[in-house]
Amino acid sequence: LSQAIDRYGDTFFELAPNKKTLIEWANSQNTLVDTADVRELRLGGAHVFQQAIELFQGLQMMVEREDDPVKWSAIHHNIGDVMGFIGQRSGSSHFLEQAAMSYEQALEERTFEQTPFEWGITQYNFGVALQTLGQLEDDLNLLKQAGEIYKQASTALKREEHPEDWAAALLSVGNVLCLLGVHRRGPRTLEQAVVVMRNAMVERTPDKSPFGWAVTQNNLAVALQSLGIHEEDIQSLEESIPIYDATLKALPKDDVPMMWAMVTANRASAMHALAEESDYVDMALMAATEFDEVARLFASVELSSYQQLAEERKEQSEALVKLLQV
Repeated sequence: LSQAIDRYGDTFFELAPNKKTLIEWANSQNTLVDTADVRELRLGGAHVFQQAIELFQGLQMMVEREDDPVKWSAIHHNIGDVMGFIGQRSGSSHFLEQAAMSYEQALEERTFEQTPFEWGITQYNFGVALQTLGQLEDDLNLLKQAGEIYKQASTALKREEHPEDWAAALLSVGNVLCLLGVHRRGPRTLEQAVVVMRNAMVERTPDKSPFGWAVTQNNLAVALQSLGIHEEDIQSLEESIPIYDATLKALPKDDVPMMWAMVTANRASAMHALAEESDYVDMALMAATEFDEVARLFASVELSSYQQLAEERKEQSEALVKLLQV
């Protein structure tokens, strides 16, 4: 688990929308107390996924593209889903590349003109594979490509007919803009990310989609936090913190401990950045306290790399406290 989450970087923990993720999977393991049982479940899951790949590849050999193009494209789409899920869980570029190839093959028959919804879903999943691969390999070109694919998907997944899918595609556009924006001069791309994410929240409401709303809230706060750090903008940093607060109210620690830890770490990072910009010592103290709580949670489930990361951030916040108290 910790190996695959590492792709998200050392500051922000991104929550991916509408896709079974490591975070969701981890929280499905109930209390995550018995790490031996969890490891066994992971190994068992890998075996099941390998069987699924072999099954779909067998079906692929039995179905001729010319005889049944719809089924042929569906098989390639499903192979892409399994490959992509393994790639996300394991942080494997190989599986993500295989997923992207499978989606491209599916799109040879799944056209916008004939089946716009199915085309949009395949486009969206294709974008997820490319985005994850781009993050793993720090490849901005792949991220740009993923962003364009998400935009195309959002045009096919019409808001009136498929509001949740439309919102997921739009949020993914915002996520990619945020990832690209931190590498670009000026605030424009990050500002675009904030606007796009706010637009997605028209459909991602607490009543309609509680989990989707929490994901969108977190990622909106990350975009504002990124903008604040990038531009040394106190207002954006201040705006991000109450959004994290609202998100955490919807993510009880006992129910979804890993998601809670990741959003709490994001909030603590925003507090630390705000303390640096505003010389607000109490904010630095709160950041240190929250990083300590996150580190203890990661220690309880033996995620040592993330425990170490949180402890390092705690030490940075404590050092900032001493600096501001001088």
